This record gives sequence, structure tokens and C-alpha cells, in this order.
Amino acid sequence: MILTPNNASEYSSNTLDLLVPWDIPLECELDEPIKQQIATSLRSLSQALHNPNRHQALTEIEQITASLPQAKTYPTKTTKTKTALSAAAVEEYDTYFKVRHVQTTEAEDIALCLTQGLLTNCHHFISLCHRLPTLNPAQINQQKQGFLSYTALLERAFNINSPT
Repeated sequence: MILTPNNASEYSSNTLDLLVPWDIPLECELDEPIKQQIATSLRSLSQALHNPNRHQALTEIEQITASLPQAKTYPTKTTKTKTALSAAAVEEYDTYFKVRHVQTTEAEDIALCLTQGLLTNCHHFISLCHRLPTLNPAQINQQKQGFLSYTALLERAFNINSPT
């Protein structure tokens, strides 16, 4: 499914859930079943990012997203920003860009939230590339490399051994 204003609500990850910075771990010990599920998802995402057919890549990312359980999170309220921006300005920005800051307590939910966030970003990016075929191919590849690097970072954080 390629996101359009008419079907955007059908895609379950239209809003980007961002884990609050103090919940982002350097490493995260996961039970084996969820670890394998996330490992499979990250490997499949890497394959989708290498797929030159953008429509197929979108479909693959949607299937990966649908295969993961939803993270159990709860929204946080921005009260202090430690920047020149007011809390109200941050809330307005988040609303405009469909971002929701969330918290969770379980390692499994942290891992799921970070993985789902990456999937959401990749889906939106590939959708944009599909809609705008005149985008600079070098910049597209550079962004894809960034996503692949983030995938590798999550694999390290979750102690997932990549196949060699």
C-alpha cells in the first residue's frame, strides 16, 4: 500500500512513536522469542531497503510491521524542553509531524518501539521516493545507508548476531 491522504489511516504506523531519550538503552536483553522476531524483522527490513522496486519494498515493510506485536507504551507530556522552545511549541511541532513521545518499562516493549519507529520511518521515506521519482539517487542511497546503519545499531543493542 502506498500512503496517500485517502488511505493513510489504514497503515497502522502512521504516527511515529518516539521513545523518550531516558528510556533508550545502550543494550537490551530480550527473551529469545521476541529477540528472534525482531531479528527476522530487521533482516527483512534490510532486504526491503535493498529492493530497487519501491512498490515491493513498501509492501515488504508493511508486512514486517504487521508481523510484529505492538509495543505497550504510554504517551508522555512535554513539560520542559531544555531548549529555547516552549513545551507548547514542541507539542505543536509533534502534532504537525505526527510524532508522539512515549515511555515504556519492559525491555521487550523498548525493543519493539525502536524497531517499529525504524519501520515507520523507512516506510514513509520509501513512499516519498516512490511518489517523487526525480529525487537525487545519491541522496536516496545515503539515506538508505543511514537506515541500514541504524538497523545494525539495533542488532548490536539487542544482541542479535547478524548472519555473515
